[in-house]
Amino acid sequence: MLAIALGVGLRWALAPWLGSGLPFITLFPALFIVAYIGGFGPTLAALLLGTLAALYFFIEPLYSLALANPQTQVGIALFLMSGLATGGLGEARVRAHRRVVQALALAERETARAEEEAIRAEEEAARAEEEAARAEEEMLNAEEQTARAEQESRRAAHEAERVERILGSITDAFTVLDHSWVITYMNERAAALAGGRPAEFVGRTCWEALPALVASPFEQAFRRAVAGEYAVRVEAYYAPTDKWIEARAYPSAEGLTVVAQDVTDRVRGNEATTRLAAIVASSADAIVSKKLDGTVTSWNASAERIFGYSAAEMIGSSIFRLIPPELHESEREVLQRVSRGEPVEFTEAERVRSDGERITIALTVSPIRDTSGRVVGASSIKRDVTAQKRTQAALEAESARSRELAEALDLSQAMMRTPDGRITYWSSGAARLYGYSAAEALGRISYELLQTEFPMPLEEISSALQATGRWEGEVVVVAKEGRRVHVASQWILRRRRANEPVSVIEVNTDVTAQRLIEERVRQSERMEVVGQLAGGVAHEANNQMTVVLGATGFLLGRSDLPATARQDLEYIREAAERTAAITAQLLAFSRRQVVQTRVFSLDEAVRGLEGVLRRALGERSTLVLQLRASGNVKADPGQLAQVLLNLVLNSRDAMPLGGRLTIETRITELTEAYAQQRPGVAIRPGPYAVVSVTDTGHGMGPDTLSHLFEPFYTTKPTGKGTGLGLATVYGIVKQSSGYVWAYSELGQGSTFKVYLPLDAEAATPPAQPAAPVRASGETILLVEDEPTVRHMTSRVLQEYGYGVVEANGGHQALGVLERGERIDLLVTDVILSGMDGPELARRAVGLVPELPVLFMSGYTDDEIVRRGLLQAGQPFLQKPFTPEALASEVAELLKARAARSEPVH
Repeated sequence: MLAIALGVGLRWALAPWLGSGLPFITLFPALFIVAYIGGFGPTLAALLLGTLAALYFFIEPLYSLALANPQTQVGIALFLMSGLATGGLGEARVRAHRRVVQALALAERETARAEEEAIRAEEEAARAEEEAARAEEEMLNAEEQTARAEQESRRAAHEAERVERILGSITDAFTVLDHSWVITYMNERAAALAGGRPAEFVGRTCWEALPALVASPFEQAFRRAVAGEYAVRVEAYYAPTDKWIEARAYPSAEGLTVVAQDVTDRVRGNEATTRLAAIVASSADAIVSKKLDGTVTSWNASAERIFGYSAAEMIGSSIFRLIPPELHESEREVLQRVSRGEPVEFTEAERVRSDGERITIALTVSPIRDTSGRVVGASSIKRDVTAQKRTQAALEAESARSRELAEALDLSQAMMRTPDGRITYWSSGAARLYGYSAAEALGRISYELLQTEFPMPLEEISSALQATGRWEGEVVVVAKEGRRVHVASQWILRRRRANEPVSVIEVNTDVTAQRLIEERVRQSERMEVVGQLAGGVAHEANNQMTVVLGATGFLLGRSDLPATARQDLEYIREAAERTAAITAQLLAFSRRQVVQTRVFSLDEAVRGLEGVLRRALGERSTLVLQLRASGNVKADPGQLAQVLLNLVLNSRDAMPLGGRLTIETRITELTEAYAQQRPGVAIRPGPYAVVSVTDTGHGMGPDTLSHLFEPFYTTKPTGKGTGLGLATVYGIVKQSSGYVWAYSELGQGSTFKVYLPLDAEAATPPAQPAAPVRASGETILLVEDEPTVRHMTSRVLQEYGYGVVEANGGHQALGVLERGERIDLLVTDVILSGMDGPELARRAVGLVPELPVLFMSGYTDDEIVRRGLLQAGQPFLQKPFTPEALASEVAELLKARAARSEPVH
């Protein structure tokens, strides 16, 4: 009320200047003060009082409380409303202030309670210290009584003459002090503990001779012994000699006798033992020690928690109690290894808890040795990783499911569109498949964008979708770059609650590759049918061509023919010969050609074709013949000529800028072991003549090699090749009971090898080489980047007793040599990725001088030398080789190395 009264008085004072204007100008601050201090109730009273005072004193007509003026009414109403609002805010502040005051009071009470608890704790600690002091006094009394008994016993037993000799010979440190603390006697051991000789200390006060004793536990003990006239034991650290010393001070009539021992090892051992015990006790892993027979000797708290057995149950029991029966033998092997002093590194094993549950633990086992170094037991650290393993398995399963889902989403291409075909969603899979980004596809009509070809009219598909809500089928679309794509499409119709179609979801899967495979299978079947038809009509067609050619020959032999008729007959004969050649080529790749075999010399046949082959090869390239097949083959010479011509033409196309073409012949033996290296191919062992055709062209990659002999397969541009050349070669060779293989790498040219069986009657089989000598402990480093060839070669060498270290490239092989492993021979392929064989050989010989090296390659040795990869005369073995040939070459090189290393007498 005071604030309102002050507000009214202040307004009254301003009346000469304000008149009846601004009646509430001083009442508003007064009202705010009341609301801030008193809250809502006092504010309401002040509001009523202020309103009446303003109405009576400051609003016209004065002193009448009349409300005739509308503006006055509005002003009073606004004053009342603002006053009520201000009162509400003041009430909220007052209540908040009360809560803060209450909280502060509560906090003060809690603080006082905490201080009382702290005082009580201090009192308890003081009582505990008093109890400890009393216990220490009792212990000292006991020691005093013991010391007195010892002193009396020593006085009775000592004799003056024997004391000197005994004190000088005892191993304890012995020192005698008089009542002035002067050292009267010190034996050698005591002087050594103090860091000097007895003469340096005797005759001086102990505080002068041994200043480190001042203010140390030793001084306190000595003075306590003298003052109390009882023996005092002290153990403390003596800094000048870095030792822990245990001393007993015995007071006597002469002064003080001190007997001391160096207990440094014991103290530090106790400290280490204490630390180790604390570590073992607090470790989260199970730490268990056992004898070599498996008897448990220690068992910490974590072992109890992990396995469920208490220490009392396990100590003295067998560790095999925790091991599943099927793993007992494995545990015995571990104990045997530990008995030999071998630590068993971190591994995982299965164990059985006390409740029968099997758990997985991570295990490390180390030997325990006694002071002599003998293994007397084993210490193991075990960690329960069952939960981690389960979590890992769950994570791996979840990861596998995620990968499967990701693969499924990557293979499937999804889009969403309106019923009229306008695209509203375009997945990343759809973008990858069709080449259009989401920005390019959204809002477009899908059928128009992709130029979709439907298996039936779109109206029928839309009707089926409306009726069933689904449609499945295969459509053909055109990707952005113009590629035709076959997709298996699934359409799902989404509807609103009113059954009104809202959108169509399309999930498409690219099946173009499957359709291509099916097309190839159909094409292969068609080719089989073509072959069958060609075989059925071959003889008849050839008979007809024979008649045509014969009749043409007869007519051309006449001399009365007009020139025009003779020219027509020449045309007929050429057409007939071309027809016969085409029939022969079709029959060749279908293996149904009528073969006219005879026995002939392979070298002579190739030499006779040299002119034809040179002309076919062209002037830009060079033809080189290396003919070393001293034997006859039984085949069709015409077919052999066609094989060589097709291979030469293929090589010519591979060398558009010219190059070198090498044709080589030789005799080889295909054995059972070689046949096993070609699974899926029925190879008849025996002697064969080999024709190798090697070019220096651009070579072929693995994908091309896998389709090389397929009919109509060609890498040439459209219209430039029929794809029948190599298929014809394959058909002719197989029809002649032979084999053909291609060896090539990109940028390294190509080699085609044709194997033809030697004539059994005319051929002279090669002399059988002597059986290779078996290994005598040698180790061979084998370098081959083709895994199957490396595995088979390694197996052959191991069959002959050699140790084999395998490497898949030059850098890995050099790593083996740099580690210092013993290597007696290096066997390496000539052409390797990253580092070729000759470079590897040069660096290997730098690491291991006089290391013999055997090179191998699918190319012939002459071709390898001509390319500059090897020098003439270097040991070389051509693929394919027989196991006997490999073993013989290896034995010869090792024998030569042994001969070089023998001393000269």
